[in-house]
Amino acid sequence: MNSQSESNMSAAPTTPAIPNTVDDNTLLVEFERQHMPKDYREYYATKRHTFFGSIEGFKELWELYLRLDAIWFQENTDLRVATDTSRVFPLLLYFNAHAKIRIAMELAFTGCMAEARSILRDAVECVAHAHRMLPDPELQKVWLSKNDSEAALKAFDGEFVHFKKARAFKGLGELHKVWGELSETGSHANINSTVDRFAQITDDKNIEFRLNYTGVENQPMWAIMVFTMLLACSTMENVFFSDYEDRLKLDDTLMSMRRECDRFK
Repeated sequence: MNSQSESNMSAAPTTPAIPNTVDDNTLLVEFERQHMPKDYREYYATKRHTFFGSIEGFKELWELYLRLDAIWFQENTDLRVATDTSRVFPLLLYFNAHAKIRIAMELAFTGCMAEARSILRDAVECVAHAHRMLPDPELQKVWLSKNDSEAALKAFDGEFVHFKKARAFKGLGELHKVWGELSETGSHANINSTVDRFAQITDDKNIEFRLNYTGVENQPMWAIMVFTMLLACSTMENVFFSDYEDRLKLDDTLMSMRRECDRFK
């Protein structure tokens, strides 16, 4: 690589093929155009353009996501009135997992895959902790007391940080595997979490390295990555449903939604 090649570093974002143009006059509202500098407007409009393009280009994946989201929302609604105080706090962690899933999948459809995987990893951990605590109120005390003292922190680490597969993810082998994959490809600073946003453009004279802030150039691979994340969301929903099945199974609408979603998936 010569010095001329090194000077051609670029942070230009990439976008999907649909739609064909980025126009901040149509993608941004007047408030955004007034309060964002030109360079940031370009980034923000491109990100929104990528999001819209992936919804159009990956219609079945978007449909699956909306079905899963509707199921989570229906379950949250069914459980909003507490009937057993010992089961309330784990339920809040499940609600938190759903909130993180929404953010993660929005990022995934925007092509910010490393960030999407990192946040989805957080959602998986919330589900694992909720599932672990649900049958044992004493573990809820350990979780809630983490910041009280050094001894409390040690107790928390012993139950939820160390020996994750045997403790925090006890009985959730599939989710533990997903958590590990999301850690390696999203949360940690390594080649696996950054490779899909680097691009190299070569001609007779120069080698240009480009960092894609949003978007994935290999669209078939992008679709596979999004679908894999949606399968993880489905697995989390299955754990949630099984933990509160005694109440959720009474909702005929929910049961129908879950059957239709499984067929569609």
